[in-house]
Amino acid sequence: MKTEAILKAACSFFKSEEAYDKLFQQFRKKYESLGRIGGTVPVRLFSAHELEVIARFYGTTKQALVKKGVIHVVQFEKQLQETKFAAIGLKQLLDNYFDEEIISKKQRKEIEQQQLRSLLQELERSYPSLKDWFRYIQSVTKEKRWITRIVEKDFTYFHYLIKQVAKAREQLPSTPERLPMFSQRITADPHAFDIHTDLGKLLLEVLTFYHPTWPNNEVPQTTESINELLRMYGIYRDDLLNFVTCSGLQAQTKEGMLHPVWQAAVEMNSVQNVPLRDLLSIDRMFPASGKHVWVVENSGVCSALLDVLPSTPIISTNGQFKLAAWIVFDLLAKEDCIIHYASDFDPEGVGMAERLLHRYAPQLRLWQMDVAAYHKSNPVKPIDKERLKKLERMEHTTLLPLVKEMKRMKKAGYQEALVKDMIQDIKNK
Repeated sequence: MKTEAILKAACSFFKSEEAYDKLFQQFRKKYESLGRIGGTVPVRLFSAHELEVIARFYGTTKQALVKKGVIHVVQFEKQLQETKFAAIGLKQLLDNYFDEEIISKKQRKEIEQQQLRSLLQELERSYPSLKDWFRYIQSVTKEKRWITRIVEKDFTYFHYLIKQVAKAREQLPSTPERLPMFSQRITADPHAFDIHTDLGKLLLEVLTFYHPTWPNNEVPQTTESINELLRMYGIYRDDLLNFVTCSGLQAQTKEGMLHPVWQAAVEMNSVQNVPLRDLLSIDRMFPASGKHVWVVENSGVCSALLDVLPSTPIISTNGQFKLAAWIVFDLLAKEDCIIHYASDFDPEGVGMAERLLHRYAPQLRLWQMDVAAYHKSNPVKPIDKERLKKLERMEHTTLLPLVKEMKRMKKAGYQEALVKDMIQDIKNK
C-alpha cells in the first residue's frame, strides 16, 4: 500500500474515536513546545472510557495506564510501528490528521519575524522618509509589539496608516498649526491624528524617533509631554483652553515692541489667563521689575498673595503644567530670571517640582518646599499606598530630604498654610 493510502487509512482510523482526537491535540502541543516528538501526556486529562480506547491501542489495560500516570509520546510512535500503519511516523500522521504542517513555536516565531521583515522592507522601499524608523522597530520588536500586531493582523490597514504618517512627516507645518487643521490637511479627517487612535499613536512614535533631542527615544505618555513633543514640530492640540495665569510680567512681540495688552495689565495690576494662542506671538517675557518670578500651583494662593502684593511678578499653573506654562517658563529662563516654585506637599506637587529642577537648574529655586515648611503646613491628609509609590521615583538630591519625611509621615500638606511666610519671602526680595 502506498504511503498516501496508509496515511488516509490511519487518519480515518484515529478520527473514529474522540479519545484519539483528544490525545493527538496533546501530542500537537508537545511538538509545538519541544520542536520534536517527545514529552509525556498526563492520563488525568482523559475519561475512563477514553483511557480504555487508548489502552486497546497499546494492547494493555486502562488500570495499567492509570498506574503509569502518563502517556509517553515516543512510546506511542513505537507502538504505531507495530500496527498496519508502520510505514508512517507520528509526525507525518499528525500533519495529515490536522491537515497542516505542525511546526514548533520557535519555528513559527522565526517565520512570523521573517514575514514581518519582508513586509516592513516592502514599506521601506515605498516610503523612504521612514526608512530608519522601519529598521528601528525591527530591532526593538518587543517594545513595539502593538505596532507589529497591526502588521500581522491587517497589513492593508497598516499600509494605510504608514501612508498617512509618511505624508505627515513630509509635510510638517512651517508655521504653527492646530492638530485638527493639520490632520484635515494631511488626511481630510480632522480627528484622524487624535492621540487615542492608531494613527495618532503611530504619529507620536515617528515624531519621537526623528526628534534629535527628545530624551531616550521614549514615546510621551502624559498629556503634558505629548503636547510638548507636538509643539516642537509646530503642532498644537488646543490653543484656547490651554492657558496659564500671569501677573506682573511684561511681554515683547516678535516685532520687538512691548505687547500693549501685557503693558496695560502691568499698569493696572491686572491678572491674565493667557491662552496658548496668544503666547505664540510672544518673543520675550520678563518681570515688570527685578529678576524674580514666583510660581504657585494653586490659583487661590496666587490670589491671596496678590491681595497683599498686587505688583508681584507671579504665575499660577492651576494644577499640572499645561503647554502654555512650559512656554512661559522657557521664555523666562531665556531672560535668565530666577524662578521660585512652590507646590503642595503631595506626590504630584513634588513630582512637578522635580521636573522643573531637571529642566531649569540652576535658575529654579524651591520656595517653601523643605522639611521645615512641610511640617509647618500641618500635614493631616493621608496619602494612599498607590500615590506614595510615586515618591519612590523621585531622585533629585534637592528634594530627597523632603521626600524621605513625606514617606515617613504618609500625609499631604498644602500651600494655603504657608501664605504668610510666602508673602514675607516676596517682600525680602
